[in-house]
Amino acid sequence: MNRDLTTLNKVSDLMHILLTYRDDSALHSEQVKTYTKMLIMHFNRMYPEKAISKDLFEAILVGAEMHDIGKLAVPEEGIFKKENPTPEEVIKIQNHTVLGAEIIDRMENILKLDKDREVMHNICKYHHERYDGSGFPFGMVGDTVPIYAQIVALAELYSDLVEQCGTDSLKHNAVIADIASGKYGAFNPILIECLYHATTELLDAVCVRDSSKRLNILQNLNMLNKSTYWRRKRLFDIFFAGSILLIFSPLYLLIMLIIVLDDPKGGPFYAQTRLGRHKKPYKMYKFRTMCVDADKLKDSLKDQNEKSGPVFKMAHDPRITRFGRIIRKTGLDELPQFINVLKGDMSVVGPRPPLPNEVSEYNRYHDLRLSVTPGITCDWQIAPKRDSIAFEDWVDMDLEYITSRSIARDISIIWSTVATVFKRSGS
Repeated sequence: MNRDLTTLNKVSDLMHILLTYRDDSALHSEQVKTYTKMLIMHFNRMYPEKAISKDLFEAILVGAEMHDIGKLAVPEEGIFKKENPTPEEVIKIQNHTVLGAEIIDRMENILKLDKDREVMHNICKYHHERYDGSGFPFGMVGDTVPIYAQIVALAELYSDLVEQCGTDSLKHNAVIADIASGKYGAFNPILIECLYHATTELLDAVCVRDSSKRLNILQNLNMLNKSTYWRRKRLFDIFFAGSILLIFSPLYLLIMLIIVLDDPKGGPFYAQTRLGRHKKPYKMYKFRTMCVDADKLKDSLKDQNEKSGPVFKMAHDPRITRFGRIIRKTGLDELPQFINVLKGDMSVVGPRPPLPNEVSEYNRYHDLRLSVTPGITCDWQIAPKRDSIAFEDWVDMDLEYITSRSIARDISIIWSTVATVFKRSGS
């Protein structure tokens, strides 16, 4: 697209300043932008074959901020709902969506918006102001309105309807049900589904932790295609894991021998069911560090759990063998997971894979850590005194990694993992 979004953003900032002096429209525009961003994120995640491109995404967000620009052309007394407005004022108030589209059209020659002008025009023209069941302006309904304009319209509708709901999930669900019923006009059912998932995820996030931090995490989750990164990551994983298994094969044999000698009741390996990407179950391999009946004894130790949330951790777990404590402290018990990496169940770097019973207690925000392939190491794994980190903070760390993942970041985490092992500072 040939456009000048920098200049357009300046116009958007000016609009915010002007509207701030008139009413709370500037705050409303920011809320609409937030819901728009999350809606697109889920739309792209759930329907990658229809994904909105990066260029269009940027234009839509600016349009979401500017959707009410037509109010600048409405008389001051109309904005403040003065008693007995003139017929002309009533018409301008009712048609401020049209005025907004006209303002965008007049910017065309100044800003050379090209295709972005059409995006802004449609967002301003078709945003949803009338909640009487009449749908979009001019008798247009459903898919006769461009999908991006529907997204902004739906974001605005939800923003207005939940203004008094706060974080009350029951009211939130009632709002979604009302929208889905067609009470406020026809919307694409796919978008309503995306709205439900996006807003439920948001509620799960902000009801537990600092809302500003988690909102920032949600907004920055990368919704764009990372196929190039994933291809490079898979090639890197195969090369790295294959090299580790080949180079350290003598160490593998030595550890296996010591485990059997230390506790001859069981074998050297332990296979445990974990959940991977999109909650797909697989068998994760580790060197055995606990007694043979460790899983059966876990229920009797639940009262001594030292972690919050759906995770079990004990600093002095009586189920751990003598040699098991040594290889856990050094992280050597994780070495067999490079077999999982070769199989494609895991990656070298990624959020640690959870147990099925832990995931059963997850909310939608927690589920986001399962949107990528789990890994052997991650930011939590290399954090000082990681076992003292609260589960909610652990989730935030994983999601912050997901938003900024790259091959360079992965290599940095691997180097830090090696340093952590030598310093023994991880646990």
